[in-house]
Amino acid sequence: MESRIKFEKLYFYYLSLKSGLINLNYYDEKLNELFLEDEDQDGILLELQFCTANLEKTIFTLNTYLFDKIWQLDFQIVGIMLVNEIKKQYNEDPNILKELTHKLYIIWTLLPNEVAEKEPFIKLNSIDDSWSWNGKEKVMDDINWLLNYYPQKYNCTVDYRLH
Repeated sequence: MESRIKFEKLYFYYLSLKSGLINLNYYDEKLNELFLEDEDQDGILLELQFCTANLEKTIFTLNTYLFDKIWQLDFQIVGIMLVNEIKKQYNEDPNILKELTHKLYIIWTLLPNEVAEKEPFIKLNSIDDSWSWNGKEKVMDDINWLLNYYPQKYNCTVDYRLH
C-alpha cells in the first residue's frame, strides 16, 4: 500500500524541480528523508535515489511514475506545500520576488488544465504578468492573497504578509 501523502510530495518535487523552485541538493535531502520514512519499501524511492545526480532523469522518472496517478492527488496538499516553500524562500531572501513569480508561472503551465484553472492555482498564471501590467504593488497583493489562501479556506487565523 502506497502512502497517499507520498504522491503529493513527489508531485510537489516534480513541479518544484521542473520550475527551478527547488534545487537538486534540497530535493536529494528531502528524498532521503522520505526514503528513510518509507515503511512499504516502495521501489520508486529507491529508483529516484539512483538518479538524483541527474536533474533531467529525476524529472523524467517522477513524471513517468506520477503520470497515471495524477487524478489520485489531493491538489490542496500540493498547494499547501507550494505555499510553504514560497514563504520559506521569500523569508530567506526577499530580493528573489521577481524570479519567484516567474517560477510560479512555470508551475502553473505544468499543472493539468482542470487544476490550473481553479483557485488558488489560477493565480500562478497572472502573478508574473503583473510586473509588466500593474507593477510591484499588484504582484505583492497577489502573492499575499496566495500565501493566505489556505488559512482563509480552512478558517485559520494566520495572516501572512510579504513586505
